[in-house]
Amino acid sequence: MEPVRRGNNPDADTGITHAQIAKIFACARELGLDREMLYLLVPRGSISALSHREASELIERLVELSAGEVAAPPSRKTDRSDPGAATQEQRNFIHFLFGRVGWIGSPARVRGFLRKFAGVDTVEGIRDRKRASAIIEALKAIYRRQSASR
Repeated sequence: MEPVRRGNNPDADTGITHAQIAKIFACARELGLDREMLYLLVPRGSISALSHREASELIERLVELSAGEVAAPPSRKTDRSDPGAATQEQRNFIHFLFGRVGWIGSPARVRGFLRKFAGVDTVEGIRDRKRASAIIEALKAIYRRQSASR
């Protein structure tokens, strides 16, 4: 598959391939991410502007999230009879955002954040949809601040 080229410089890092673009959208669909949520995860907010390496890293993260969902215990599933319950997609997105802000390697930091903002020790302990949304927004704000300071 031919890479999507950016500019006329043949020595530049090759761009994302069409196969990578397809894989990103397939993984996002599998995780239940809509376009808006997907584009929040994409560096610079443009999938076609990603380098081959950046696209590979994004795919790896999406696949890891997907694999984590498959291996999840049944207790993580949302009770569909409770419309106020946090969804699995929200929990997956929170895990992904912890990775984006660089906290995956620091479980104590993740636990402290969750205790402060949700009163639970793990992402799976988040039961309320509004609480999950607030945590997502807080993590997105942290990520934006980190990106702006770089």
